[in-house]
Amino acid sequence: MAEGKTIMPEAYTVNSDHTKESFKDFVDQLWEGKNYIRFQYTFAKNRSAKQQAAMEVYFRLAAEKLNDAGVYQQIDTKFFSEPMEIPWTQESFKNIWKLVQNKMFDISSTTAIHSDKVAKVYDAMNRGISERTGVYIPFPSKDMLDGN
Repeated sequence: MAEGKTIMPEAYTVNSDHTKESFKDFVDQLWEGKNYIRFQYTFAKNRSAKQQAAMEVYFRLAAEKLNDAGVYQQIDTKFFSEPMEIPWTQESFKNIWKLVQNKMFDISSTTAIHSDKVAKVYDAMNRGISERTGVYIPFPSKDMLDGN
C-alpha cells in the first residue's frame, strides 16, 4: 500500500476459524503505522454465481415471453409525438429488475444483491407482471440451468 494514494476497498470473507485468524493477521498488518482503519461488514451472502446465472436466464426468458405475448415496453422519444412500443431485450428487462431491486433494497447492481433478496425482488416482479399482463415467468430452476 502506497502512502498518499487512495486504496480501493477489499472484501474479506470470514466463514471459519481459519479465515477468522487470517483476517486478524491481515488487520494487524494494516494497522501497523496507519492507526486508522474503517471496516464495513455484512452477515448476508452476496448472490452466488449460479444465482447470477439464473437471474440472467430469467431476464432472457422474461423478454422472450413478454414479446411473445405482445407486451412491449414503451419509450418516449422526441422523434415520435406519441410513446413508441419496442420489444424487450434481456438487457432492457434487467434494467427494470435493477430499478425494482434498487427501490426495494437501495442496491443498484445485480452483483451486489444478497442471495436472500433475489427471491424477494423476483416475487415483486412476478406479481407485478402477472397482475398487469397475465404472463407468468418462472424463476429458472437448477434443471433449466443444467440444460435438462
